Amino acid sequence: MRFKSIIAATDFSPGAEEALRQATTLASQHQARLMLVHVLPPLVTPNPLLDEFVVNQTTLALRQGLQESCQQALEERRQKAAPEVDMKVRLLEGDPARELNRLAREEDADLLVVGSTGVSGLAETVFGSTAQKMVRKAPCSVLVARPPADAPTG
Repeated sequence: MRFKSIIAATDFSPGAEEALRQATTLASQHQARLMLVHVLPPLVTPNPLLDEFVVNQTTLALRQGLQESCQQALEERRQKAAPEVDMKVRLLEGDPARELNRLAREEDADLLVVGSTGVSGLAETVFGSTAQKMVRKAPCSVLVARPPADAPTG
């Protein structure tokens, strides 16, 4: 199989860093386009009893700071990539699995590369991990990368 378009998802965890490393290697080997993507989860109002205007202004300011720091982190990873890899970056918002599936369809991706780490314990049992959802529902092949055994967790 020849890959033309690869999407690497990152949450900036060790598993996601390994996913990016593997995606970059595959993109180089196949002369494929690579898109590095981070999906910010949906906004949740911190306290419904607070004044709506204050919550919105505070939440928007925090969200903008988070967007800027995530965009900067994506750009840093793009700049460190091998020069022969045609890498773009995207910052999306919403449910990670849903947004990654939508993007994979839009970009006609051949491969989606995700890290194996993420939420754990009860949250993973109730909601399922993004990696699990991608394997079940992605419109293309999915590679789930595990971080090296000596990588720090969290």
